[in-house]
Amino acid sequence: MLKRSIALAGAAALVSVLGAQSASAGPARAASVTNVQVEWVNSDHTNIRITWAESQPAANTLVLRSEAGEGGNEFGHTTAGQANEYIYDSASLGTSGDPADKVWIEVSDGSATPGRTDDFDRFNYGGYPTTVAFEANGSLRWTVAPDTTTDGTPDDPLDLPKTYTYAPQQRVRTDDPSIPGCDAINLPQTTTPTGTVPNPGHVYNLSMVVDNEWGGAQGPIIGVGRTKSLTMTGPAATKLGEKTTLTGVLTGASLFESGRPPSCNELTEPVPNQPVVIQQRTSATAAWTTAGTTKTDAQGKYTAVLTNPGHREYRVIRVNTVSGGTASYGLTGASKSVRATTRVVSAKFINPVVNLGTQPQGYLWVDPAGSQKAALQFKNASGAWQGVAYKTLYAGRGLLAFPWNKRGATQFRWWVPASSNADATYSGVFTLTVR
Repeated sequence: MLKRSIALAGAAALVSVLGAQSASAGPARAASVTNVQVEWVNSDHTNIRITWAESQPAANTLVLRSEAGEGGNEFGHTTAGQANEYIYDSASLGTSGDPADKVWIEVSDGSATPGRTDDFDRFNYGGYPTTVAFEANGSLRWTVAPDTTTDGTPDDPLDLPKTYTYAPQQRVRTDDPSIPGCDAINLPQTTTPTGTVPNPGHVYNLSMVVDNEWGGAQGPIIGVGRTKSLTMTGPAATKLGEKTTLTGVLTGASLFESGRPPSCNELTEPVPNQPVVIQQRTSATAAWTTAGTTKTDAQGKYTAVLTNPGHREYRVIRVNTVSGGTASYGLTGASKSVRATTRVVSAKFINPVVNLGTQPQGYLWVDPAGSQKAALQFKNASGAWQGVAYKTLYAGRGLLAFPWNKRGATQFRWWVPASSNADATYSGVFTLTVR
């Protein structure tokens, strides 16, 4: 319904006129007020009519009282010359979030026993709680919990079916950067307790007014932030099958409202304790798949430790997130290419000390376990590496026997060529001694 601004203005004018008339009224006469009735005036249920009977004309005062024993709220006057009727905006009587709320209206002519209406309530549940969830298209869906309360004053004279109007509003920072004010964008009202908010591309606060015949009740305010940046750093390459460490920082933005009238400021700061997803792909045309998840620390930093499965491109994602009374749009962050280097599991001589005339046996075991054609090298007298022979590996392993007639200690190493998912590498240096 949300016609309160118009209804209240009309009610204020009405009270003003009636108040002016009461100023000219004479002394109240002692008379008995009876049969005080209250009913709705209009079809949109914004105004109520109070009527009563009295034995003789008198000036009257209208007071709202409650079962809780609160002081009377005097809200209207009539003169002796007016009809025994008073029309008032229902929202001006206030609203209550207590389903057991019981109030009544007394009409007094100054005598000891005023007349009164039957009990009625002013209940509006306020729409607590309101939850939000992201749609696949990026919109934010809000849902207000249904009113499941039990009517504390069933069949009172103003009872209506439980009908609510939901009025969502986006609160954003004003476009003028020199003025940290707030702008309100009213979204379509609905009588259905759910709806969507399109992605505006910037931070905002979502507020909800739940309205019924007693006026609007302010629901919870939900902050909707954005991920501003999500970085990723890591090594250019690591050995196949060994650990790769990726790190980065998650930074987010939110809208902060303060003061009256409110000012709106966008705050940008690291986002702590939030999950991020690490994805990987094997080439620029391959599909992304999930490699793992991790979480930011108290400073918004994350660390992901992965086993290098071969050449990969990695990226980091923060998905759209809802947590408690806040929500945040996610972001596909930075990416990083990490190559794999062939891992030498073992490079040695079966017998590192042999007698002259015995063929040494050089051994190699590498990962990936393919059929690479590895080269055994030695360091000559000039200090340069020189080839000895090639060995084609089987399942990543090979044993090469070769003649060697040089006494003393000589350094050797293996060179392993690149494979489809790992770059070429050299083994560590190992020594052969001939006696």
